[in-house]
Amino acid sequence: MVDCLVVDADAVSRRLAALLLKRLGHLSIAADAVEAAPAGRHGLILVGVDGSLDGLLALQARIDPADRPQTRLVAMIPSGSGDARQACLDAGADAVLVKPLALQALADLLGSPGSADDFNAQAWAELRRLFGAEGAAQLVDALVNDLPTQQQRMAAAIREQDVPALKRVAHALRGVSLQLGAEGLARLCTETEEAAAASQAEAAAALGAQLIRRHEALVERLRNETARH
Repeated sequence: MVDCLVVDADAVSRRLAALLLKRLGHLSIAADAVEAAPAGRHGLILVGVDGSLDGLLALQARIDPADRPQTRLVAMIPSGSGDARQACLDAGADAVLVKPLALQALADLLGSPGSADDFNAQAWAELRRLFGAEGAAQLVDALVNDLPTQQQRMAAAIREQDVPALKRVAHALRGVSLQLGAEGLARLCTETEEAAAASQAEAAAALGAQLIRRHEALVERLRNETARH
């Protein structure tokens, strides 16, 4: 169990973060501003960043240097804020998550029991060695740009119970997963394909939805890794 602090002026974002943390089995305290946030030691601090870095910087300054190695300071930014992501990392954030928060991304960040961490550090290092930092960044950009299309295709397939289309999306994501060394995610792709091939529409839809969430969390992690180096 991790003692968490959530600071965000957006009441909806605060409530969502607290709810997701509770579902993952962690305690949290929420505040709408740094001034209202209780002092103390926290294993995770989530801070909303909507334009200004003041809150992030203020919270970082409040962390006791002795506690900093055990404290993860994570910025929450609006979707599509590429410049904000880099600015947060440059300002000292350990990671960046996109709002609205996704349960799997938060679980991966916390390393919660039962969460699926699909990031393969060894495979990522090998990709950077083979293609260089710029080439690896281009790969991540391609994944980021492709994800909305795959999400739309998967959502349409689930909505229409189009199992052949669902199978095609799973097959495409399987190739990407193997390229990134995400073997657990690749196995999930295979399970989704097999359920679709067996015309098990309900099972394939459930697996497909899980597949997209985990792929999205992996892409988010890769974006953080790219920006960090």
